[in-house]
Amino acid sequence: MVLTMAAVAAHKGIHPTRLGATVEGRTQLATDTRTHFASEIDLGEGLTPREERILFNAARQCEVHKMLHGTVTFEERRLEPSLPLHDDG
Repeated sequence: MVLTMAAVAAHKGIHPTRLGATVEGRTQLATDTRTHFASEIDLGEGLTPREERILFNAARQCEVHKMLHGTVTFEERRLEPSLPLHDDG
């Protein structure tokens, strides 16, 4: 996902401060295998809403998703940017 987002950002001239993804997978083994992936996507700060949508959709449509077999579901959440750190002292 991160490589896909980075490639799309470079192609579109988008300059993210940070790109990251945390993926949790759960597989149920029964008569038919079911796998669910929950992803948290970190796009950093300072992007326009349009740039955020472009990169978020790039992560959601990552080519790796298309290679998986069986019943596979995906859930993606946008990680909200953290507040900037500052030193009061």
